[in-house]
Amino acid sequence: MGRHTVLAGRYELLSPLGRGGMGQVWEGQDQRLGRRVAVKLLTREVLADRAEPNDLVRRFAREAAVMAGLQHPGVPAVYDAGTYDGGLFLVLELVDGCTLGDLIAEQGPLPVAWAAGIAAQMAAVLTSAHERRFVHRDVKPQNVMLTRDGTVKVLDFGVAALLDQAEMLRITSTGETIGTLAYMAPEQLHSRDTTPRTDLYALGCVLYEMLAGAPMFEATSPGALIHKHLSQTPAPLLREDVHPELERLVMQLLEKEPEQRPADARETYDRLLPYVTTGPGPLGDVDPVQNGQSGMHLYSRVLVRLSSPAGAAPTGHAAGETPGEHWAPHAGNAYGAVPPSTGDAGFRWPRPDAVPSAPRYGRAGRATHDPYGTGAPQHATEPRAPRGAVWTFTHSLWIAPTLLFGVGAWLSFAYIAARHRRPSWLIAALTYLALAIVSIALIGSAPELGNPHEADPPQVTIGVVLILLLWPAGFVHALWINATTRLPLRARMEDELRQR
Repeated sequence: MGRHTVLAGRYELLSPLGRGGMGQVWEGQDQRLGRRVAVKLLTREVLADRAEPNDLVRRFAREAAVMAGLQHPGVPAVYDAGTYDGGLFLVLELVDGCTLGDLIAEQGPLPVAWAAGIAAQMAAVLTSAHERRFVHRDVKPQNVMLTRDGTVKVLDFGVAALLDQAEMLRITSTGETIGTLAYMAPEQLHSRDTTPRTDLYALGCVLYEMLAGAPMFEATSPGALIHKHLSQTPAPLLREDVHPELERLVMQLLEKEPEQRPADARETYDRLLPYVTTGPGPLGDVDPVQNGQSGMHLYSRVLVRLSSPAGAAPTGHAAGETPGEHWAPHAGNAYGAVPPSTGDAGFRWPRPDAVPSAPRYGRAGRATHDPYGTGAPQHATEPRAPRGAVWTFTHSLWIAPTLLFGVGAWLSFAYIAARHRRPSWLIAALTYLALAIVSIALIGSAPELGNPHEADPPQVTIGVVLILLLWPAGFVHALWINATTRLPLRARMEDELRQR
């Protein structure tokens, strides 16, 4: 199977998009309709490993039919399915974007509005699936695609259902199952029946990861990871801008017993919706404001207005929004959120420059377009609430330890790193701590100090000079971080909380 192979007389394979445990994914060309598609291949090697390959063929066709029956804009459309020499193929809508997993790896913790908007759109997709008595079983960041206009698509419905429990728990030498284990509910690990609430646990894992910037549980072995999911309570999120009710929802989704989780995906959606506020602007290469005027968005805006109470939305703006506000991933959009496609699911990977580095919480002064088409340029400005001298002084007190004669800078940066979960600030704290320890060790290495008749040993001089340099360096560094990042970040967080 290679380039320019034609399946079923019409689907030409153009370039590989990914490879996984279930086979290969290719970008293809539908020669009959002249459109690009994603072609997923269940290879002969996978079929050869099955005791009953014909049963797998029947199940593959049945699951493809279930995916096609979902007919939800938050799920890639299924165009065709069939067999080829030695294997099976599935033809899907080609989604251009990046996976949520790649976005988190690039951006770290996501702004609350973005995390809530993406999760709410995922919940909307799960609601549709669960209403059709179908459980995804493999919700994870790599199976969520975010397009450039902010729409979320959930991938690989039915693929996990092809695997029996023994295979789901089988740990291969390549570690492919570890990514799935990181989002599996306790009842899956106990080989009990899966229910819609199983998907809610995985959704909770994904939402936790979006807010924390890292998976809920990490371990060096599959057994240790399974143990954590079965018995360990997740650590608090420790983010000031995460509302207590939102964190309570996250922890309820992650309850070990399914009965203690939210009743269903619709309830989860309703509880997420209040946090889908006007967002902090573009995130990486995803910019709903600039890319949000597609035909799909125009159509969905009409549906939103038709379903809103009379008078709820002023002319030219959706309900609850005012001119100049940034758009967050719109959970209320009739077409769901814009998700990225996953490599194993077989959708177009972003170019190497597709998700450029961007400020985690937006950037002041970035010019955008009015998301409702008035044509007037808008600007995302810093929070406009009054910030007096007392407020500035209070939120600058973290700098005080830098005045401790060169040995306290690490305390200041450790504090703000813990408060805001910024890895760069943690690295600064560890660097200052290491330099302080080295300085003190050099000064204390001399057997006797203070003898006026003997010159200080060289290491003492080096230690003293190092401390004298650390003192102003740490102070100036802290002042710069405070003025350019910490105070604007604190103000933005307070404004987000005030909006709720």
